[in-house]
Amino acid sequence: MLILFCRVLLSIAGLLLFFLFDQLSANECLKLGVLLAAFLLGIGGVLHAWRCRPAAITVLVRIVVPVFYLDAAVKGFLRGYFGMRPNPNAVLQAMFATDQAETAEFFAHNGVALAQAAGWFVLVTAAVLLADRRLQRWQPARAAAPGLAQKGLAACLAVFLVMLHLNTTMRRENPALFWPLRYQQYSAQLAAMQSMQQALATAMAAPRDWNVRYAGEDARTVILVIGESTNRASMSLYGYARATTPRLDAMRAKLLVFNDVISPAASTVESMMTMLTPADIGNPDAWMAKPNLLMLAEAAGYKTFWVSNQTRNDGWIGMLAGEADESDFINYGTGRGENNFDANLFAPFAHALRDTAPKKLIVVHLLGAHPSYDMRYPSPFAHFDEADDAVSAQMASQGRSSWIRNQRDEYDNAIRYGDYVLGNLIAMAEQAKSGRAAALLYVSDHGQEVGYSRNHAGHSASDKSGYEIPMLIWDNQQPRPSAAARAALESRPYQTDKLDATVLGLLKIETRYYAAHDDILSSAFTPVQRFMNGLQYQRGAPLAR
Repeated sequence: MLILFCRVLLSIAGLLLFFLFDQLSANECLKLGVLLAAFLLGIGGVLHAWRCRPAAITVLVRIVVPVFYLDAAVKGFLRGYFGMRPNPNAVLQAMFATDQAETAEFFAHNGVALAQAAGWFVLVTAAVLLADRRLQRWQPARAAAPGLAQKGLAACLAVFLVMLHLNTTMRRENPALFWPLRYQQYSAQLAAMQSMQQALATAMAAPRDWNVRYAGEDARTVILVIGESTNRASMSLYGYARATTPRLDAMRAKLLVFNDVISPAASTVESMMTMLTPADIGNPDAWMAKPNLLMLAEAAGYKTFWVSNQTRNDGWIGMLAGEADESDFINYGTGRGENNFDANLFAPFAHALRDTAPKKLIVVHLLGAHPSYDMRYPSPFAHFDEADDAVSAQMASQGRSSWIRNQRDEYDNAIRYGDYVLGNLIAMAEQAKSGRAAALLYVSDHGQEVGYSRNHAGHSASDKSGYEIPMLIWDNQQPRPSAAARAALESRPYQTDKLDATVLGLLKIETRYYAAHDDILSSAFTPVQRFMNGLQYQRGAPLAR
C-alpha cells in the first residue's frame, strides 16, 4: 500500500505540471487530483487487499493516468484557444455543431498549437510512467498478506470513490464522463431552443401584447449586415497602418463610424443571441420568452429576408433565419470551412432590394474573416502577403512568431476583401430606388486575436481583441450632423447585446421591447457599464477584476 501511495503522489505531480504551465486552473487541478487519487487508491487498494496480481495495479495506472493527462491537455488547449474552460455554450457550440470540413480546417489552422499540446501530453505522460516503472522495482517480491485493517482501508477508499460521483460537480469532472455529460447538456439546450422556438412561433399568431406600431415612411428598407470575426484594429477606417478598407475610407463622409463598440461574447452564437433579441448580458435567456427582431419587424408589417454565406443548419442561428419570409443560404458546402466568398451574396441581396414590398428588413450574414483567413478572399486580394511594412516591423519587435505574422497578413487580406464586399453592399443599397428611405447597419459578431496582444491567431475570450469590433451606419435620410455632434455620437460607448434597440430605432418600430436609452442613435441614449468575459471593460485600460 505504501508503494501505491507513492505512485498516486507521482501521478498527481504530473497534474501539477499541467497547472504550473497554465494548462489547468487551480480548481480543475484540485478536482482532477482528488479524482485521480480516488481512482488509484480506491480501485488499486481493492486489487491489492484482495490479493489480485500486482500487474493489475500497473495496468490500472497505465490506463487511468494517461486518460487524466489527456483530459488536462485537451482542456489546456481549449483554454488557450477560447480563453475559457470547455463548459460555456460558446465552446460546446463550436465543438458539437461543427462538421467534417470545418474540423479539418480547424486542425490545419491550429496545427502548431495542437502539436504543442500533444507534445506536452506525451512528455508528461512518458516521464510519469517511466518514474512509476522505477517505483515498481522497490516493491518487495513477497509481501505479507493484507490484514483486516488494510482491507478496511481499501474498502473505505472504494466507497469514497463512489461517494465522490454522487456529487454533481465532481462527477462532471471525471474525464470518462466529462465529454459525454457536456454533449448531453448541449443536446438538451438544442432541444430546449427548438421547443421555445415553436412556442414563440405560436405566440406570433397573437402579437397584441407586444404593442407594436410602425411610425416611419410609407416605404422603408433597413439592412442589417452581420460581419464575422472582424476586429476594428485591422481596419484603416479606424486608423490601422495598412490600407485594409479603401472603399469605406472613400465614403467616410456618408457613414457614422462608431469607435468604442464591443461584442457581448467572443463567439458567434452567444453574441447573436443577444444582438438580435431582447436578451442581454444580464438576462441571457430572455430570447426564450420575448420576440426577436424578425418577429417584431413582421408584426410591424415588414417583409423579412435572410441572406447568408454560412451554413443553413447552424443551430440557433439557423432556426432564427428560418423565421424570415425569404431566406437564401448560398453556402452549399459543409459550413464555414468552404471557400465560398462573400461577394456571391450580391445576387440574392439584389433580389431582396428589388422586391416590391413597401417595408423590408434584409439581414445579410457574412463569412467575413472567420479562420482560416486565407480561405476568405480570392487571390487578387492577397495584398499583404509577406508584407515588409510598419505593421510587420512592429509585430517583429513585439516578438510575434513568423507564423503569427503570416496569419496577420492573411487576416488583413480578408479584411480588405470584406471592405470590397461591404462597400458594394452600401453602393447597391444607395442605387436601389433612390426615393425610398433606406438605412444599413454593419456590425461584426465578435473580433479576433491575431498577434495584437500575444502569439495567438483565432477566437479569444481572454483578450480585448476578441471583443473590440467595428460598427457603422449608412442612412440616406439622415441629415449630416456637425463635426462636433458627429464626433460625440461616434464616440458613444456601446455593447452590442443592446443592438436590437438600435435596429428597432432604424426600423421606426415602437414597441414595449424598444428601449430608447439602449439605442445608440437616440437622444435618450445612456451609456452603461460594459463587461468582457465577466470582467468590467473600459477602453484603453486593463480589464478590472
